[in-house]
Parts: sequence; C-alpha cells; structure tokens
Amino acid sequence: MDWCCIAAVNDEAILSENLCTSPALRSDPERLTVLMDQKSATIAYNAGLERTTARYCVFAHQDVYLPDGWVERLAEEIASLDRMDSNWAVAGLFGVSIENGEHVGRVWSSGIGKELGNSFELPIAVQSIDELLIILDRSKGLCFDEKLPGFHLYGTDIIQEARAAGFGTYVIHAPVVHNSQRVKTLQGPFLHAHDYLSRKWRANLPIVTPVTKITYSGLKARWLALKLTIRRRREKVGQRPRYDPMVIAKKLGYE
Repeated sequence: MDWCCIAAVNDEAILSENLCTSPALRSDPERLTVLMDQKSATIAYNAGLERTTARYCVFAHQDVYLPDGWVERLAEEIASLDRMDSNWAVAGLFGVSIENGEHVGRVWSSGIGKELGNSFELPIAVQSIDELLIILDRSKGLCFDEKLPGFHLYGTDIIQEARAAGFGTYVIHAPVVHNSQRVKTLQGPFLHAHDYLSRKWRANLPIVTPVTKITYSGLKARWLALKLTIRRRREKVGQRPRYDPMVIAKKLGYE
C-alpha cells in the first residue's frame, strides 16, 4: 500500500518508546516523517504533506503504537471504504457518529486507563474524530487549516473541511494503543481552538466532538475545562505510569 506516517513531535523519548516501536515503522523507518517542535499541528502536518508523494497519509501522535499487522488491516479497511464510498477523504479510529451522535471506534487510551469503544464491521460516517490518528487520502486535495492555533480539535476541523467539500468522513476498525498521559487542563489553547472553530463553522453548529460540543457561546466547553482543572487540582496522584504498548496490544488482541 502507498502510505506514509507523519508525526508532530516534542518528546523524542516518547516517540522512540511508542510510534517508532511499531513493527511497520521499525521494518521501514523511511515511511515516517517527524516534524520537531512545530508551532501548531496543522503547520506540522501540512509540512509533512509537502514532503511525501504517498497517497495515504497517516497522521499519528508520538505516543501511538501501531500493532503488528496494522498496515495490512488499514489496507483492508481502505478497500472497504472504497466499496462503500469511493468519495471518502478522511478517516479516523475514534469519533462521533453523524447518525446519532454516539462515540464510535475502538482504541486503548492509557490516559483514561481503559479501552474505548467496541469492535464493529463497516466504516461509520462521523462528524468529528479524535486526533490520535488521522488518515488522509491525498488524492482528494485536502490540507489542514494553518490558522487553527495549537494542537487541539484539528481532527474535527479536517472532518468539517472534507464534508464541506462533499467528501465522506469515517471511523474505521483498526485499533491502536494510544499510550497517552492524563490531560491536565483544557484551559487556554483548547478553548482558543474551540472559539476559532465556533466562528469558522458557525453555520454547522453544534458540532459534537469526542470531548465536548462546539457551540457559538462555548459554555459547554468552558464548563468542561473548568471541571477538569478543579478535578486535577484536587487529585493527589501524579501521571499514570507508562505502559508497554506491545503488551497492551497483545493482551487486547490487536496483534
């Protein structure tokens, strides 16, 4: 399959312990493009797009592990997408259904300490996706909005961009391990991204994302950010211990 992996990185140790241990990237490291210490995810990802000619671009967090056999599974899921909707442009692994607003997908989250979602067979049309991993079909000509600040909600934005251009957007069943740490706060950069999208996509509101609902007032997002900040301040425990992503992948049957 004609594919590449692109990652915006700010911690080389996390990268080497997770994404770089993925069997597909260990055996073929040239498929991975690393963008270090970028100003925003969208700037990094567009730079990655300029550096590749691959048709299918996988934008993955530095703390994601792609299980053994994942690329073969991805190829099967893309074939399924093509049969269902040859006009698809963006896919993710966890997101929010267009049909009923439910969370759909299947991934392990170390930050939450559990597996999210369930197994499913056919791709599911979505209005937003989690940013842990995004698959873009370059042949559709999409790119990321570099005016979107920071490293939040760009998955929701690229889904809305694709839908506005008439393309299909889906979650597929290709589980990975997201070996993340717990989110400390949603204040600041997250709310800046929310407010940018609430202005940009005002005609499409509300948009339900995996963590909040984008509205013009932003009250739900602000209440969520406040609650999380208060909860983290009250907690006396630190970050969760790092997991071995290969152990998790084997235990859950991802590989």
